[in-house]
Amino acid sequence: MENPIKHCAASVMHTKAWNDMRARQAAVAGRGSGNKVGLKHAEAKRTAPFTIKEEAYEKQNREMRAEHKRDTGKTLGERQTKGTGKRRVSFACRFAGMKGSMKDKKGEPTRYAMALKKWGFGSREAARNFCNKNKEK
Repeated sequence: MENPIKHCAASVMHTKAWNDMRARQAAVAGRGSGNKVGLKHAEAKRTAPFTIKEEAYEKQNREMRAEHKRDTGKTLGERQTKGTGKRRVSFACRFAGMKGSMKDKKGEPTRYAMALKKWGFGSREAARNFCNKNKEK
């Protein structure tokens, strides 16, 4: 019998092991497991409005860090709220160039503003000044 799937070796590429591997990769990348319910959930998660308060921001940060450790086995470094460490300078340079408002339509701080605050910067301009002063040339 001729292979109905012309794009690959069906006996290898469509085995349970390969399908499980693709599902795991999709889940890690935030695309769900490939089923419609998972795809709808992943899409809703990507397009959900950001109405996050301080406690919720911290909770989400802890969950993200735990997920990263589970997936990679590596621990992310702590925030550097003072000093001129390389990671803090890098953060300041990256966030100084980002577009986005500091407050949302309801007048509450955005995730962008909260991240700047957590790293010790009061505004985009403060991050930009810190970046320009401390980056390696």
